[in-house]
Amino acid sequence: MAKADPYTILNYKLIYKSINMYIKILLLFILFIALVPATFAGPTSTNYELKDYTFGGGGTAKSNSTNYSVFGVAGEVEFGKPGSANYKAGTGLIYTMQANVPPSPTFTNPATNYDRLKFIIQTGGNPSDALFAIAISTDNFVADTKYVQNDNTVGTVLGSEDWQTYANWGGAGGKFVRTLAANTTYQVKVAAKRGNFTESGYGPTASATTSNPSLTFGISSSTLTFANLNSANSYTDSTKTTVLTTSTNAYNGYTIYGRNTGLLTFGSETIPAFASPTSAPTVWSGTGFGYRTEDNNLAGGTADRFTNGGPKHAGFVTSAPGDPVADHTAVIEDPTVTSEQFTITYRVTVAATTPAGPYTNTVNYVVVPVY
Repeated sequence: MAKADPYTILNYKLIYKSINMYIKILLLFILFIALVPATFAGPTSTNYELKDYTFGGGGTAKSNSTNYSVFGVAGEVEFGKPGSANYKAGTGLIYTMQANVPPSPTFTNPATNYDRLKFIIQTGGNPSDALFAIAISTDNFVADTKYVQNDNTVGTVLGSEDWQTYANWGGAGGKFVRTLAANTTYQVKVAAKRGNFTESGYGPTASATTSNPSLTFGISSSTLTFANLNSANSYTDSTKTTVLTTSTNAYNGYTIYGRNTGLLTFGSETIPAFASPTSAPTVWSGTGFGYRTEDNNLAGGTADRFTNGGPKHAGFVTSAPGDPVADHTAVIEDPTVTSEQFTITYRVTVAATTPAGPYTNTVNYVVVPVY
C-alpha cells in the first residue's frame, strides 16, 4: 500500500482549514447582517454618531475662515445639487447634515383681514429644536423677497433672531403676519436649520390674499312711535326698541355713539332728557326721555353698568359724536364680525300735567371703526 505524499496531506489540511475559516467568516457575516438594525444610522459611540463618511482622493483638515468652513472630500460632489426642473439629487456630507426641507405652510385669510394673513408652518419631520425662517413676497419671489420678522411684521433683512422654533411660530395654531397691504396677494415659503451649516433650501410656496377694509351698519327702523301717554299706562312707554347691526373687519373693533339732536318737542313744549349720564346710569325715577343698552361690556365706565342691578337708564346728550351706546373692543382677527347686534330700549315718562301733543325728536347713531 502506497504511502500518502506528506506534501499532499499538508495541502489537504491547508485546504480544509481555509474552507473551515471561510465558513466561519460567512457565518459571522450572516450573523452581522442579522444583528444590524433595519435603519443603519452610521458608526456610533456612546456620545457621537458619524452621520456620513466616504472615500476620496484626499481632503483638507482646516479649510476655514472667520465666517466659513469647508466640508468635503476631493473628488466628491459636495456643493450644488445636481438636478432638473423637477428633481434634485442630495449628495455628500452637506446634504446629510441639512435640516429637512419644510413642506408648504398653511396660509389663509380667515377673517377677511386687510393688513394681516395667517400662517401655520409644517415641521417637515424636523425635531423640536429646529429653527425656521419664513420668506414672503408679492410677486412669487421674482423681484420681491422679504422676511417675516420675529415680531410678525415684514422686513427686508433676515436676522438670526428671525429664525424661530415651530412653537415660537405659533405651533399648530399658527400666527398672523402683519403690516401687509390691503387687497394684495402674498406668497410665503419656509426654510429650516439645526445649527451651523445645516440650513435647508426653501420649501414650496403657499398663497393668500388680503381683503379691503369693510364696514356695514344698519338700524332696525328709521322711525318709531310711542304709545299715547295717559293714566292707563302711568304716562309711560318703555317698550320701543332699535336694533343696531354692524359688520366689519376693523382690527380694533368699533364703537357706536348715540345722541339727541334736541329735546322731544311739541311747539314750545318739551320733554327733558333723563338726568343720569351714560357713565353712571340709574334705575328709573321721575320723568324724561332716556334709554338703556343691552351691551354689558360697554366702554366709558363700569362695563355692565346698564345691566347690573338694573335695568338702568341714561339720557342722550346733544353734543357730537354722542355717548357710546354699544361697542366691540376686542381684536377682530379670526373670525370677522358679521351682523353683530345690540338692542337699545327707550323709555319716556311724563307728568300728568304735560300738555298733550305729538312730541318729536331725532336720535343719531354713528359707528366708528378702529382699523
